Amino acid sequence: YPIFTVRWLAIHGLAVPTVFFLGSISAMQFIQR
Repeated sequence: YPIFTVRWLAIHGLAVPTVFFLGSISAMQFIQR
């Protein structure tokens, strides 16, 4: 069982879109002000 690999893929699969989403929101709020 490559549990570490599955966990790593799951964490990064969720973390990458989350960071991109938060970054886009921060940029939008920064541009609006």
